[in-house]
Amino acid sequence: MGPRLGRAAPAAAARGRRADPTALRRGLRAADRGDVLTTVAFSGAADLALPREVVFAYLADPRNRPEWQSSLLSVTLRDRTASEPYAGMRWRDNTMAGVRPAMEITRLEPDSVWAESGRWLGIRAELTMRFDRTTTGCRVRADGTLSGSGPWAAPVAVAGRLAGPAIGHDLRRVGDILGRGRRTP
Repeated sequence: MGPRLGRAAPAAAARGRRADPTALRRGLRAADRGDVLTTVAFSGAADLALPREVVFAYLADPRNRPEWQSSLLSVTLRDRTASEPYAGMRWRDNTMAGVRPAMEITRLEPDSVWAESGRWLGIRAELTMRFDRTTTGCRVRADGTLSGSGPWAAPVAVAGRLAGPAIGHDLRRVGDILGRGRRTP
């Protein structure tokens, strides 16, 4: 700090004295000895007046995501020749915030369960969507977690608070898109 401020570096503490004479709680003194890890759980749901099979087919395909996911600009598939989604399918999201996570489908049970995981720098995300029949169509439930370590812990805490309402909004948007007939899988 000294050279940048144009002053000499501060002197060392006097013999028998600590640099900071006030006592600190153990956790504060040792804060830099390990990574801080934050994990936030979120969930969202939507009841859609559409057949479960139609909604599942649309949501399971990563190529449809920019149309319904409000934070997403585009996706780049690793396997561009794939005609249908499959467990192990990989792609990269390009978000409005400039985040470009590497994504993968981790579970694919047709018309029932779809799950993904994603990583970007110190952030990891997991999302599972479950599709249940209802008397008027289907209910989509999305449950997920965001985890961040080190400097990514604080952004994860903020994003985790926004994720639940955002995914609920995006799922209702799927109902609007498919219900208007603008898009049929």
